[in-house]
Amino acid sequence: MAEDTPRIQRLSLMSHLLSVSYYILIDAIARMSIIINRASYPLPFVLSAIPTATASAPRNVSASNVTDPDTVADAHYLIDLFSWREWSATATSIRAGTNRLTCNQNLSAALSATGSLAGATYNAASGALTLLPTAGALIGSPTKELWVVYKLMPVAGILSMLLSLGGNIVPSNARDYELNPGTFSYGGMIATQHDEHEAEELEVRSAGLQGAQAFAAKVKARSQDYRGGTKYIRVWYGVILQCVLIGVLLGACWFTQSGSVLVWWCKAWGWMFLWYLMVALSSLLENWASVPFTSQWTLRISRAPKVLISEDAPLVKRSSSSIAASTSLPYQIPSHEIMSKSSAVDNCEEVPFMQRIPSTASIGLLDALESGYNCKGQIGRNEKEPWSASRVAFYAIISLESVSTPHAILRVVSKAISVGVFAAGTAIFASAQLIGISVALTSLCLVLAAGVFGRVVAMWMASEMMKTKPVLHRVVRSRGLAAQYIEEILNLDDLTVEVLGHVIVNGRCVARYNTWLRWASWLGILAAPYDIAKLTA
Repeated sequence: MAEDTPRIQRLSLMSHLLSVSYYILIDAIARMSIIINRASYPLPFVLSAIPTATASAPRNVSASNVTDPDTVADAHYLIDLFSWREWSATATSIRAGTNRLTCNQNLSAALSATGSLAGATYNAASGALTLLPTAGALIGSPTKELWVVYKLMPVAGILSMLLSLGGNIVPSNARDYELNPGTFSYGGMIATQHDEHEAEELEVRSAGLQGAQAFAAKVKARSQDYRGGTKYIRVWYGVILQCVLIGVLLGACWFTQSGSVLVWWCKAWGWMFLWYLMVALSSLLENWASVPFTSQWTLRISRAPKVLISEDAPLVKRSSSSIAASTSLPYQIPSHEIMSKSSAVDNCEEVPFMQRIPSTASIGLLDALESGYNCKGQIGRNEKEPWSASRVAFYAIISLESVSTPHAILRVVSKAISVGVFAAGTAIFASAQLIGISVALTSLCLVLAAGVFGRVVAMWMASEMMKTKPVLHRVVRSRGLAAQYIEEILNLDDLTVEVLGHVIVNGRCVARYNTWLRWASWLGILAAPYDIAKLTA
């Protein structure tokens, strides 16, 4: 009996709560009914002030009741097949006026005669074409692989910039230019398989060295790699494809502008060519300005054949006597001051590297190369002895991590020009008239496809060229350090180095050439090394 007492208490409490809730609910309903009865009296007056709309009787708009010829013609505009001749002839007749006033009058008359359906398609087409100025951002982000294409083959790099549609294809930060083939991904557009053994081969050969000496050891090791003499022929296919894609892009521009008219520039025929020209120039300017290196030195290197060089040829590499502490210019050292080979080796072992190569001496070498050596002559070769030389050169690039004041100003100006080109392009496409939706879609597909496939082709070219590790790149932070790297490379024997218009064989300048007239300046790695055989007596 005592066990049932708590249960009875709980049941009693629950019944009490239910009864209280019931009375509260009844009271709330009564109060709400009173409020509604009082508020319903002025409600009709309040509702009478709200605007009302009465649906009219439905109209019969079936095709059998449409007799207006303009309406019928407007309906057939979307049904009939597109006639390019009629469309182009209409735009030609509008632009046939003798002046802008007459042309504007012709355009106004043509737009007044346009039906509502045709006008709606013109507006939709203009809105769709306004996406073209943003195509550069849709194609892809800047990558170091495309910078490699530009450095190894400038023509292909320029074509890639023309296909970027205003986008920037090269990185703007110096840390993004570390050229380790194992880190190349080619934007995920090209299949990549890295060979860890080959990637570590140059590092092993330069083990134990630091700075410029380690980089020179990598250059020497790369010069002894005899692979990669024929693979670059595939890059020509990429250049041809790039030219075809530019042709497709220009064809799309011609097709779109042939039957369209700009409202604010009625007599202009090549307005889309003008847009692409502005985009191409702004893209070239922005890509050149975005590179974070105001100064770069590119060395084309190849194995040199066995030749005899006159002792009076300018000595570009560091002489043995200047290793110790000389701060004078390291060129044209008299022959009586040159030490023997054994003493030179002893001197190199005793004096630390940073003391043996003062920065002033290295900068003097770089200044001498930039001002130009006065050299012209012939070299000798023993015809009875066999010889061999590289068929394909490779590159060593030294970049100075600095942006000069003019370079910084150019960056700001190029960015402002890009923004202006974007605004002008949007205004151009938004004001274009008489463009059908089919024409707009065709133009969008062709232009965007050319940009996307242009990026894929450029990545494929970079992948093909990087298979044989054709470039070694080092970023330095001072001009003196850059000069030391160049000097260490020039100190290597059995190499032909082309730098700043000089041909240097075994450390001596044997010829000069005009960089603008050399195929290597445009075709890059596809051009053969300098043929020193033509300098033989």
